[in-house]
Amino acid sequence: MTEHKPISTEFKEIEVLSNGKILVVENYYEYENGDNSNLYCINQQMEIEWFLPYPYENHNSMDNYVGFTTNGDKVFANTFSCYRVEIDIEKGEIKNVQFTK
Repeated sequence: MTEHKPISTEFKEIEVLSNGKILVVENYYEYENGDNSNLYCINQQMEIEWFLPYPYENHNSMDNYVGFTTNGDKVFANTFSCYRVEIDIEKGEIKNVQFTK
């Protein structure tokens, strides 16, 4: 049996997507993993496929993803600083960005 442990903090949300991959967001507070975000996708072998990039260039270590929502095949994530992004779950890319504050 393969197991995946949190990279830096603890699991906040985990969801199996319609394509069988698993979306994970770790607790953003004190999350540290270089330039990689705290929202990532793992495959059924528990290997990391991608880390979702941040929606802006100058990333602040306290501004990570706070959660995600799914609506059918659409997946959205929110950052601490009020950005909402639509995620391309196959490529691990941001399709659309909105500032919601």
